[in-house]
Amino acid sequence: MISKFFEIAEGDLLLVNSRISEQLSKDEKYIKQASKLKNCSQNWNTFLCGCSFKRFKKRCYYKVCAKCGKIRVMDLFNKFIGVLKSKRIARSIYDRGLRFITLTIKNQKSLREAKKKIYRDYKRLRNRVYWKEKVKGGVAGFHAKRGKDGLWNAHFHLIVDSGYLDMKSHKKTKEDSKLVQEWKHCTGGDGILDIRRVRSHEGALKYILNYVAGCAFELSDEDKAEFFKTTFHERLFFAFGKKEEGIYGIKSAKKRRVCPDCGCAYQYVFPLSEEYDFAQAYFNSKPPPKDINYWADTGGMV
Repeated sequence: MISKFFEIAEGDLLLVNSRISEQLSKDEKYIKQASKLKNCSQNWNTFLCGCSFKRFKKRCYYKVCAKCGKIRVMDLFNKFIGVLKSKRIARSIYDRGLRFITLTIKNQKSLREAKKKIYRDYKRLRNRVYWKEKVKGGVAGFHAKRGKDGLWNAHFHLIVDSGYLDMKSHKKTKEDSKLVQEWKHCTGGDGILDIRRVRSHEGALKYILNYVAGCAFELSDEDKAEFFKTTFHERLFFAFGKKEEGIYGIKSAKKRRVCPDCGCAYQYVFPLSEEYDFAQAYFNSKPPPKDINYWADTGGMV
């Protein structure tokens, strides 16, 4: 799935976003978002720093946008890979370390109901005594797609830092393992659980993040619009556990663009290319002022 991020062309992006935007605009609540999605990368934002003016494409940063989905994945990867690498990988079923878990529920007719149910059941699992004793913390990503029956299949992919987790069914009694019993108890009996070995920190994290952003490729335009409305302003990837363990303590910091040439933080000036050209001609060969208030006093548009 990683390669798909790099295969999307600018023309294809416009076409796909236009189709999704058309579906979103049918709902009056999302007309503004539909317009922003349709115009993704079509306009420019202009910034100034200590040495020059710089332009960046104005993006939507929505989950269903293929280009912006790639940016979101890379940002999250860079944010979490450092702390994950500080945790050792479990080399056997009895070893303490990182493991990969998939939690699934029964397919649902509505994506909203599927999301609501799996988040509720996952919260119940985390509050179970067995889970608290075994799992220190980790990261989790939500993924949803259409099943073969046409219903919504919602599930969580997790990388957990844990001790031994009882996964095998008992040979004599044929009963489910303790962890499977806990998950089925939380889901009302229809839950499915799978545990696999983590082979590399980077590969496991990329796997989850690509599934989180995979809706930009896997779903139809109508389903993408439904996915957008269901997950709008909601986190699909998050950390959990104890703050002292180092994973849960990661918090989102306000991103600041920094010029690689002079090291100054960019300051927003204006969005239009004509004003950008005017600014370049106005300052000519000398660098622009570092104080943005000076630019406002000289008659520029701030």
